Amino acid sequence: MHLLVWGKTGKMGQMMIKMAKEDPFWRQVQGIGSHDDVDSEHLKADVVIDFSNPRALDAVLDFCLKRQCPLVIGTTGYSEEQIAKIQTAATKIPLVYSTNMSLGMNLLFSLVKKTASILKDSVDIEVVEAHHNRKKDAPSGSACTIIEAIEAGLGAKHPHVHGRVGEAPRQKGEIGIHSLRGGNIVGRHEAWFIHELESLTLVHEAHDRSVFAKGALEAAKYVVGADIGYYDMTHVLGL
Repeated sequence: MHLLVWGKTGKMGQMMIKMAKEDPFWRQVQGIGSHDDVDSEHLKADVVIDFSNPRALDAVLDFCLKRQCPLVIGTTGYSEEQIAKIQTAATKIPLVYSTNMSLGMNLLFSLVKKTASILKDSVDIEVVEAHHNRKKDAPSGSACTIIEAIEAGLGAKHPHVHGRVGEAPRQKGEIGIHSLRGGNIVGRHEAWFIHELESLTLVHEAHDRSVFAKGALEAAKYVVGADIGYYDMTHVLGL
């Protein structure tokens, strides 16, 4: 199988290329950057992994749609319009999109949904995420997915409050969202379910970025043999 990694100069891109070259599953591993010629005849791809930048989405989708090439997207920070483009592309090619590629994080998505479905509106809910000081989007894509999972468990959308300042008493039913940025934090996510008598906190912390690269490569192996459609890591991991 020929693997093409979009975003070869980024830390995640470099890590995936290195890990893929050590895996005999991949016959050839190539990378592409923002200044490379996407129409080069030397580029071969049975599957593409994109860990680049939201600005590259149109080029990535165009490349894969023209070649009917399966795609794995791990980039975050997309607009609603861009998410719609991804979903439309998945009607024409096999496509895995996930805001987080780790097994533990996807288990957390499932756990917060289950917890919210049981506790419902008897608790106050707060989501806290922390990342390194170079991360461009806030809240993180994974935090947004946690909130989506919580609301799925609750059975309805709830008001979101991003941080608090001044005289702003907490309103019943709102979900608080807080983003921390500093140092070299790989990624930490917390979902707080706070009752008057007790609290439950679900936490996931990534210790090394390789966990995301490993998950993306597993997703590539999955999607290269999948039917046309829209998939996430629950499909890849069989959750």
